[in-house]
Amino acid sequence: MDKLTKNVGEALDFPPDVAGNGPRITVTGRQEVLVENYLEIVEFTPEEILLHTTEGQLTITGKELVLKTVLATELWIVGQFTALAYAQG
Repeated sequence: MDKLTKNVGEALDFPPDVAGNGPRITVTGRQEVLVENYLEIVEFTPEEILLHTTEGQLTITGKELVLKTVLATELWIVGQFTALAYAQG
């Protein structure tokens, strides 16, 4: 099924997140972030969360950051967010 999804996504020129391979980040205001399709949690503190994704390292900064839900492919993070940034890696 993954090969079919990849081939259809490539044929229709879908971005990787739509085809199901890349990270999908949903930000709700400045208090909630849902990250889907991440690879691993590199570091976690109440002020910074570093995630490894297929697009590079994602850094989420803020105050009082809490991992509300941690699943194999999904993170729900709450807190007071100040920045989300990617670094190639």
